[in-house]
Amino acid sequence: MQHTPIAPMDEEKRSAALYPATLAGDLHEVRRIYGEFLAGLREEAWDKPPQGGPEEWRLHETIAHQCALNGAGLESVKHTLRGEHYMFVGLDDRYRFDAYNRKGIDEHLGIPRSELCAEFLGILDQAASIASDLRPDQAELTAQMPIYNRPVRIDEVLSIIIFHAGLVHTAQVAEPAGQPPLWTRLSPEFHHRVITRTMLAFSLLYRRDIGGALRATIVFRVDGPGGGDWFVQVSPDLLVFGEGAVERPSLVIHLRDTAVFCQMLTGRFRLAAGLISRKMKLRGDRRLFMPMNTLFSVDARPRVAHQEPLQVGRA
Repeated sequence: MQHTPIAPMDEEKRSAALYPATLAGDLHEVRRIYGEFLAGLREEAWDKPPQGGPEEWRLHETIAHQCALNGAGLESVKHTLRGEHYMFVGLDDRYRFDAYNRKGIDEHLGIPRSELCAEFLGILDQAASIASDLRPDQAELTAQMPIYNRPVRIDEVLSIIIFHAGLVHTAQVAEPAGQPPLWTRLSPEFHHRVITRTMLAFSLLYRRDIGGALRATIVFRVDGPGGGDWFVQVSPDLLVFGEGAVERPSLVIHLRDTAVFCQMLTGRFRLAAGLISRKMKLRGDRRLFMPMNTLFSVDARPRVAHQEPLQVGRA
């Protein structure tokens, strides 16, 4: 399989979000907020559905999912550090991701609540311990993950675990307990770093098989504490992500604050209301905005041959 080349962030900018000591500190922070949340959780919230709708997992299922998927990611790190290959059993290609997640959840649902929570917190503890001891040469080792478009560095795997636990599922677990999303317990500095890690995730997920000849630079401009400018640049032969201003972006997604970004990434942002209230503003080729969920999807199917190729955001 041919992988799309990636131009990583320069080392100075990479160190802000991917330096081992920073990864370890942020993993400890994610572990702290989940530890406090789970310790005070009432039993009736455990199997109560979230507000996002019936298609979303219950709190119990979400913690089971975190154990399964983050646990597999952690195992891939351990194997890679030992010079061994890790196989994500049942995940032969990206289109089996839903089934892989469901299987991982089901395998964990029978574990008593206290043990399941301890397993999840233990995964975060182990990931933080690995990050704190990670040497630069180890950080550059790569693991193969079927859902991504290239092999993933060890420091990037640890970063994705933070992004996954510390942002993606933070509303889904808190809502059944009647609490604000767990990302609200994290600092603006953490939010800044998690946006960088989101750009990393976008670069790993970009679907060249769907984007085809597309050449575009998407900028996220976030105001307020923890904000800044980030970009993902896509093309048939090169992917670049990073932090800072770029010239002539194809599309600028301008957000009022980091809270709006976090709401977007947790599925709790209403696009029409956000545009009307100007919590979000779009500048540039707006046609590039609507297909983003497909362009950065794990398992979207490529367009069939007779369809017109994607025609947005070309540079």
